[in-house]
Amino acid sequence: MNKRIRIHVKWEVIVWAIQHGEKDYSQLEKKYKLDRWQNPQKEEDYPTLKQLQNFSNDTKIPFVYLMDEQIPKEENSFVNFRTINNLEVYPSRRLIDTIHSMQTRQEWLKDYLIEQNGEILFQSIPKFTFDNNPQTVANKITELLDFSKVYQRSRTDIDTFNVIRKSISSLGITVMQNGIVGNDTHRTLDVNEFRAFALYDEIAPMIFINSCDSVRGKIFSLLHELIHILVGENEILNVGPDSQIKKERWINQVTVNILMPENVFKDYINDGISSQENLKRLSNKFHTSLVSTAIRAKELNISDNCNELIKWAKEQQSKNLVIKSEKKESEKRDFYTTALSRVDRRYASAVINSESSGELPLRTAASMLGVGLKSYYNFVNKVLGIDYLFD
Repeated sequence: MNKRIRIHVKWEVIVWAIQHGEKDYSQLEKKYKLDRWQNPQKEEDYPTLKQLQNFSNDTKIPFVYLMDEQIPKEENSFVNFRTINNLEVYPSRRLIDTIHSMQTRQEWLKDYLIEQNGEILFQSIPKFTFDNNPQTVANKITELLDFSKVYQRSRTDIDTFNVIRKSISSLGITVMQNGIVGNDTHRTLDVNEFRAFALYDEIAPMIFINSCDSVRGKIFSLLHELIHILVGENEILNVGPDSQIKKERWINQVTVNILMPENVFKDYINDGISSQENLKRLSNKFHTSLVSTAIRAKELNISDNCNELIKWAKEQQSKNLVIKSEKKESEKRDFYTTALSRVDRRYASAVINSESSGELPLRTAASMLGVGLKSYYNFVNKVLGIDYLFD
């Protein structure tokens, strides 16, 4: 009778995996003999290969990490420790896995663009620094995105998001979004942890949007991350429009000047209605949240009771905002609409071109687009037959 393979795993590595995984000790000890793994007295006390594979699946920690002699060190210095509400917080496995997934796609696209030996769109657009005047930067980005026409081409929040997304993509900046890790509906992305992130690169910069956020939240995040890309920074967005962090304050100033230009903002105010009703009108006009609109009103000295208005806006937003998980959304939407909304059109076209030319295996291409083999060609037809990706 063959003996089962036992793995002499380091307990320090198991502890690290529990601390950074998606299940805690109390959940895992019900399934695994962790006390024996910690203090093995005989060979049978060590986990089997199968048990360790299951442990990897439960914690969402890569199996190869568990085989290390030392505690794993994950790169991504910009994500390792961040401050949320003045507390140092280690990123969740879901955020880390999403970043790794997007970085893999970014590296592939970068290599693809270099091999094509064509024009790198991103290299031909203007860049900025934190020393630039926020209003000047906002004016240049407004012109760059042809933002004056955004509201002419869009009536709803979703329209606005899609038009801005298409404009950003046309600059050579890949825009991805998802509300879950890959296709795993059990691993929803927490909007309280992050709303978006930016991966800067001189050839293939990328923005990722957490689609669990409200559409107006996504609009703000999209422009916010665009500005980070244009100043050459990686960034994970987990702060609000009233952030007091110096760089974030500068970024937010640029963002609100793009979304809510002072002259248009003031011209749209109706003196015949209450401050609250004005705030709702302005919020709908600019496709911005009540809170960011109230903060903008305070910056422009629109009202005498701005602090009370901001407080009211936060209460209303907290009361009315219902964040839908990707699982619930996908139940209401066509599979292909959901799949299309997750990927950037330029990126999808590049993958499809590589697969059709024989440079990329079919299975790999399908995986890179987040669809199965059976769905791949229908997905391709959808990509080739649409003007831009729907939210």
